[in-house]
Amino acid sequence: MRRRATGIAIGLVAVCAIIVDMFMLFFKPSMDATTASDQSAEAQAGASQSSSSGAASASDSASDSAAASGDSTATSSGLADGTYTGELVSTNRGDVQVQITVSAGTISTVTAITYPSETQQSRSISARVIPTYEQEAVTAQSADIKLVSGATETYTGFTGSLQDAINQAESRDMESGVAESGGS
Repeated sequence: MRRRATGIAIGLVAVCAIIVDMFMLFFKPSMDATTASDQSAEAQAGASQSSSSGAASASDSASDSAAASGDSTATSSGLADGTYTGELVSTNRGDVQVQITVSAGTISTVTAITYPSETQQSRSISARVIPTYEQEAVTAQSADIKLVSGATETYTGFTGSLQDAINQAESRDMESGVAESGGS
């Protein structure tokens, strides 16, 4: 009888965990979008009320707080054009590496150049989810994409490498902005 009660309790905990995960999966992107738009509005308000250096620090603090919370802050105006290769991320299923192309300040293509393929199962999962992750990343213009069930390791590697590539594009844009404003 105790085993049965324990089994039922564990089952209920598992169901609750799944419900919480599903809630976070479906509602987190909309919460992130709201937070990002609020931060963007605050940065714009700060820019209109202060000098250009004050506006830069307001924008930087909004970006810093979003980055500290793990959110991607890539926007169409924050990326330098070019091709960027993210770091090689090792997962339990294999390595993942992503390359992005930025054109006119937006991510135009995302390509997984390395992905799990050591076993038949890994090849099958990669063939199923990599195109989805690539398309979602272009649509989202960030590494904040949805996890495909059954592909957690690939997702972890893909989003990690993607975020690194986005960070490179943001850094390069900031460097060129500093160089341009330094001459003024």
